Parts: sequence; structure tokens; C-alpha cells
Amino acid sequence: MKGSLNAKHVFLLVLDFSSPGRYRAGVAEPENKLKLSTILIAAMAGLVGFGVIFFIGALIASFAAGALHISTMEGARGYFAALAGMVAGLLGFAGAVWLVLRRRGVRGVKVAFGGIAAFALIIVSAASAVGIWYSMQPHVLNRNGPEPLLRLEVRAPENIAPDVFAEVTAELTTDRNGADVFLEKAAETEQLTRHGYVPLYYRTSQRLLAVKFPNGGARLYNLRLPANPMPKKYHAWSEWQKPDFVDEPGSTGPKRAGGGPDVEVRYHVETADD
Repeated sequence: MKGSLNAKHVFLLVLDFSSPGRYRAGVAEPENKLKLSTILIAAMAGLVGFGVIFFIGALIASFAAGALHISTMEGARGYFAALAGMVAGLLGFAGAVWLVLRRRGVRGVKVAFGGIAAFALIIVSAASAVGIWYSMQPHVLNRNGPEPLLRLEVRAPENIAPDVFAEVTAELTTDRNGADVFLEKAAETEQLTRHGYVPLYYRTSQRLLAVKFPNGGARLYNLRLPANPMPKKYHAWSEWQKPDFVDEPGSTGPKRAGGGPDVEVRYHVETADD
């Protein structure tokens, strides 16, 4: 009875697997879908494959260069090893991507689409990283000539003593650098007006002018200039601008300026063509 029961079970098992559409879940074919997660995994695997095979290929090529009598002049062997490593790395990238896609159930022409998508993802990611890095670097305002100057005029209200105003200093601070403003001494006929200038080195829209008093107080001005103030429209004098913030001696920090009379500034950009 036990033997016949086992034979019956075997017969049913064969019948179950031989019938169309009755595969068990454990042996079902994976779905042939190209998902974003699959592309991401394939791209990461491709990078690893490229790096590993590049190193191995370049190492083998460096040893083979001697046997091939490649000259050592001007780094010829190094170029040969790098080129061989690059070719090997590309093959390693393709192999790693193909393996991941196959293991994830991708078949047919979708394997090629998946490889192209993984390669494009790497290129876009690398370009984005380079773009972010480039945007964070300081960019010279005038690459092909001398840096432009920011001409300034600073005038004080009548309630500020001329001898105190004569000792005022100024500083221009940006997110890229800081520079002292060269202020001329107050003229006898313009005791409440100071003239000065400061070079503009970098492209940035964050320019803060600080007018400092000898007792430690300061007036702060957010200059209304674009990142590139080279166009002619910014070569004309601006309107007089009151301070945006006031930093009084002994205070905990700058505060919003009031609406009363205060030190005002105006400015314009001057280039070598002016």
C-alpha cells in the first residue's frame, strides 16, 4: 500500500507540472519588467565593474607594455595602460550591468534599453555633480581684463560731527571675499561727504557694505547690484540708499534701521572702458 501510494503521488506531481499554466510559484519565470530600482542597481554595479576591471586591465597592460617594447618616453607606457584599462573597464561595466539585469528578470531587447538607461543615469549624475561643484566655485567677474571698481559716495546727516565722520571706514563683504573700501579724506567744502572705491572681483549678488564708526558702531547696506554689474546701466550713479541694518556699540547684533536721518550711500560701477 505504501509503495502504491508513493507511485500515485509521483504520477500526480508529473501531471501537475506537465499541464499548461500550472507551474508552481517557486519555479515561475520572473517578470520581464525594467524598473527604476533595477536601473539604479545596474548603474551602481556597472560603476563597480568598471573600476575593478579598469584597475586589473591597466595593471596587466603596464606589465605587457615592456614585452611589447612600448617606449617609456613621454609617458607612452602610461597612456597605453590607461587606454587598455579604459577598454577593459567599459567591458566590465557592460558585463556587470548585463548580469544585474539578467538576475532581475530583464530579457530580450530590454537588456539593451536597461544598459543604455544605466549609462545615461551615470552621465547625468556626473554632470549634475560637476555643475554643483562649478556653481560653488568663485567666478572672476572680468576674466579678460582688470577688475571693475565700485565707486562710492557716503554722506552723513547734519547731526553727525564732521570730525567723527572723517574717521569713518568702510568694508565690502561678499559670500566670496571681503575687501576694504579706499575712502578719501573729507574735503573742506564737503565735510559730510566721503568718496571712495573698492574692486569687484567675483560674480555674486550678495554684497554687503559696512560703514564703520570709530566708536564701534556700523551701518550696513545690501547693495542692489546683480551678480554681473558690468552692463552700462550700472555705470550710472544709483539713488541714495539708507542703511538696511544698524549695529550700535554694545548691542547684541545688527537691527533693522529706522526711518530717520542716517548715513546714506550711492554707488556705480566703473570699468576700464569708462
